Parts: sequence; C-alpha cells; structure tokens
Amino acid sequence: MSHIQPGRVFVACNPRDSIRIRIEHYKPGDIRALVTDAATGGRRRLMLVTGLHASPTTNAGARRKSGYAPEDAGRILEPETPPAPSRAEEPPQEDPDWFEGLPGRRFRVAMPSRLTLLNANQRPHHYQRAEITKVLRRAGWAASRRIPHLERAHIIGVLHPNDRQRRDPANWYPSFKACIDGLVDQGVLDDDDHTRVIGPDMRIGHVVKGGRLVLHIRDLTPVDIAVGLRK
Repeated sequence: MSHIQPGRVFVACNPRDSIRIRIEHYKPGDIRALVTDAATGGRRRLMLVTGLHASPTTNAGARRKSGYAPEDAGRILEPETPPAPSRAEEPPQEDPDWFEGLPGRRFRVAMPSRLTLLNANQRPHHYQRAEITKVLRRAGWAASRRIPHLERAHIIGVLHPNDRQRRDPANWYPSFKACIDGLVDQGVLDDDDHTRVIGPDMRIGHVVKGGRLVLHIRDLTPVDIAVGLRK
C-alpha cells in the first residue's frame, strides 16, 4: 500500500472524530503499521492497514465513516472554490543554491511536512523526546533511500517554517541531528562525526505549509577534505 509511508499523518474519516495519527513504521506487505499520536508522538500501537485508507471517500464517492485517511487527501472533500490563500499557502518557491560556487555532487533529502520537531528551547518528557527522535530518524532513513554512499559530506539543514515569524534555525539542531542519524542508518554515511561531516549548517528556507526539514548534501572533494576536515 503505497499511501502508507513513515511520517505521513492520517486523520479519522468520521468528521466527529478529531484523532490524528502518524505512521512510524510500515513495510509493504505487513498487515499492521506502527502508529503514534501525531501531536505528541505518544501512544505507540499497531494498527491494521485495512483501516488506513488511501482516500476519505469510497470508490462510489461516498464519505467513509470509519478508519483513517491521509490528512492531505482530505482536501478533496473541501469546496471547489478554495479560500483566500494564507501566507503559509503561497505558491511553492525554488530552493536557492546553498552550495553556489562549490564543487561536488549535490543531493536533497526532504522530510515529510508536519513532522513534530525537537527544539533546544523545549524540555519535553524524556519518553516523548525519545519517541519524536525515533520518528525523525526514521524519516531521514526513508527519505535518503536513493542517495549513494558518501565517504564525507557537507550538510546544510534548512528549516522551512509554517509561517513568516522570526526564528533561530540553530534551535532545531536536535531535529536535524536525528534526521542525519537516519542517513547513517541508511548507509549514506558510515558515521556523522567530524572526520566525515562538515555541518550541519542550519538555515531558514521559504514558507512551507505544515513546516518541513530539508537536508542539502554536498559530496566533498579531496581538496575540501584536506582543508575542511583537518582543521
């Protein structure tokens, strides 16, 4: 079931139910998926995939009354005339060239939007922090499947916020760190210590509805390695 992906948020099909869940782990062919509460990252439990629908409507066009559907798929139930766009719904913008003028192959690893993030200014319970870290790490693992193995890399982490409020992107270092650990789990990097990675250098990107983290990765050349990683 291709619509069931780690990090994706599902909402209850029954309009009287406000439950939102996030897929934490699922392998194609499994009859159950591991899910958590989308808002808190808590209440980990297994759920039958037969209750995780690709759409909130049936093939006949009727609205489902049970189960869950992807949060973004729910838009098909909204009126055809959309409301006036907010700042968080502005047309998508292209990412700048974060490595402009620098050599080496470049890769972009985008996490799903609406993930619960860790902020250095927050002090969540250690259990909740561990659960959020697992989801972010898994998201980094899943999003980097097509990235080849890199001996050494320069990483720029870009926080795409949900609105235009002022932010210090460095406060989201715990979130970027968890995503980079996912790259290590995937085998993109052997480790993320100072001998293999420059960064992550954290930046603010353009507004994305729901917010998103993106890792921009540059494969380091021998010259970069000699100059950067030996300092």
